[in-house]
Amino acid sequence: MKRIIALIVCFMLLCLTACSAADTPAQGTPTSDPSSESLESATSDESDISEVSDESEPESDEESEDESEDEPGAKGPETPEPIPTDPPTPATTIPTTKATAAPADSRSVSSKGFEIVTKDGFTYVDGVLVVNKTYSLPADYYPGDLTAECDTAYMTMKAAAAEEGLHLYISSGFRSYDTQDVIYNRYVANDGRANADRYSARPGHSEHQTGLAIDLNGVLDSFGETAEGKWVAAHAHEYGFILRYPKGKEPQTGYMYEPWHIRYVGVEVATAIFESGLCLEEYYGITSAYQN
Repeated sequence: MKRIIALIVCFMLLCLTACSAADTPAQGTPTSDPSSESLESATSDESDISEVSDESEPESDEESEDESEDEPGAKGPETPEPIPTDPPTPATTIPTTKATAAPADSRSVSSKGFEIVTKDGFTYVDGVLVVNKTYSLPADYYPGDLTAECDTAYMTMKAAAAEEGLHLYISSGFRSYDTQDVIYNRYVANDGRANADRYSARPGHSEHQTGLAIDLNGVLDSFGETAEGKWVAAHAHEYGFILRYPKGKEPQTGYMYEPWHIRYVGVEVATAIFESGLCLEEYYGITSAYQN
């Protein structure tokens, strides 16, 4: 009996051992092929990368260039047109000197009772634009040539002189601020500032910048003694011009005698100044002196 029980126990132990051995390999067996799982994982990763790449890919260069051309300010600054020599064409000229802020508008009365009005940097005495050592022009004032009225008056005067066998021509007409700057500083370098100030205007103080002043013929003192010079002195006012810097008037005008330099002011004003025997500064009761 004992032997039978022992055999039964042994048989049961053997069965338990066999079942345990069978369970162990079943738990360690993978549910799927490892290589297949790695391939699926890799495929999934590439898909993710592709999606991110598509979403963040920049626009093509061609599209970017088109947007850049249409966007205001995207292009670099255009090369400015070269500044032509005097006389230039007003429509294509670009002043090289920046204008300083214009002084405040003002009104006053000269010693002769004429109203002096300063507006936007221009000074008018009794309605006449005045430019001398006291009164200047804005640096960017640029008519580009003689004004139409001045040019017409000159051509009429030239034709009248020609009828008497006299030949008038323009040696110098309009000069820009920048051109005057070059001329004046060349004279300063050659003769010194004090001497240059007697016969050349500082930039911004030259009547030539107004487009209303003309230097005639040879630009020499001897012009005053020629037939043309004498005729101009006697008849220029009939066409609206005055001799701007008469002989013996340097203390008033600030400049040496220049029989060749005429200034257009209109027939009425020119005739009044001519008949007074005074220079423009004396006639209006104004000064012509630099502040420094």
